[in-house]
Amino acid sequence: MIDLSATLIGFASFVLVVLTICGVAYYSADGLQSWAESKFKKSSDDSSL
Repeated sequence: MIDLSATLIGFASFVLVVLTICGVAYYSADGLQSWAESKFKKSSDDSSL
């Protein structure tokens, strides 16, 4: 049977990694948005949609 403390450490590590990824994405959101807009820019003939 898995020890409860090992389970809590594993779960806490997972939550910390997810929150860190979200924090980095939030911190660099402007850069990510400008990159995405330049990468996936619609062509002028698609403007009628």
